[in-house]
Amino acid sequence: MGVLLLSSPSCTSDHQVSPWGAARTPPLGAYVAPPDLDAHLRAIDVEAAELGLELEVELRGALPRGGGEVVLRGYAGTDTLGRRTSAVRAATPRGVIMAAGPLDSGRVDRSQATRLVPSLVPGATPEGAEQLGVFRSGTDLNRDGAPDVVLSNEAGELEIWAVQPFGTARYTVELAVPPRFALDIDQDGILELAGRAPVREGDPIAPELVDVAGFEGDRYTNRGSAAQAFHTARAGADDRGRDGKRQEAPKDDAARVRRAIEQAWHALLAGRPEKETLAALDREPVPPALQPAFAAHRARVASVAAPPDAAGAPTREGPRGPGGAPTRPQGASETPDRR
Repeated sequence: MGVLLLSSPSCTSDHQVSPWGAARTPPLGAYVAPPDLDAHLRAIDVEAAELGLELEVELRGALPRGGGEVVLRGYAGTDTLGRRTSAVRAATPRGVIMAAGPLDSGRVDRSQATRLVPSLVPGATPEGAEQLGVFRSGTDLNRDGAPDVVLSNEAGELEIWAVQPFGTARYTVELAVPPRFALDIDQDGILELAGRAPVREGDPIAPELVDVAGFEGDRYTNRGSAAQAFHTARAGADDRGRDGKRQEAPKDDAARVRRAIEQAWHALLAGRPEKETLAALDREPVPPALQPAFAAHRARVASVAAPPDAAGAPTREGPRGPGGAPTRPQGASETPDRR
């Protein structure tokens, strides 16, 4: 007996129909976990307990464009060698966006910043800036619209990171020396990062060689207008001080040589010609007892001279990486290594 198969258009299956409706593709929300800040903080708590970390400070800030809250946490612990360690975690409703430290006890390179700096105080190093003030982590320190977090490493060198809902981005810093404190050199309410060249104990000259970097566009740079004005005012084209009044001549050789070194440092960072600046420094009489220290400081001063461009004119580039390659701005999705 034959079987008669009947078909009807009304019963035909349309394999092109999407379970997502007319859009035919799932909405973005199907792939993105719902925001849950408390859940991310609980995950941080679990990890901190496993690592033996104790919470030292917690700061909260607001994300731009109504993105919710950011929570910054600084932790302390002890590694297997008995050394004090630190760690930073940051979370938003969208996830844990920063995980820095603690460093492994066997790690040789200790340069990674893993300590949360609660607040920057103009002129103070991080160790002396524990009190919360206007310039605290979790606020917009450079007025670019994003809250910032300040970190430091074991040597006291500072990093500033911009916070976004899904990640963090480290600001590039262009300085002749590592940044270790902040200043408001132009009194505009925005801090500049600053660093000071180290001086060995007992140095008979002990010059104060300071560089500053103001926020310009998307980075901190010593080539901006505020930094250039700072160096120009201290370059000492004549014997007038930064207040415009004529200075008295130094009364001893060490003070005279110190001033000459400092003026040459600021002159080069202000963009003045290297050849003329160093020639003027070399004309300074240096007693034999000061010559070894003078040679070391002259070398440091010469190291900040701007390299010439193709036409032979001096340029003011930022710090250069291995092989002479300029350092690049950090990516928007970057976050510090955990350990």
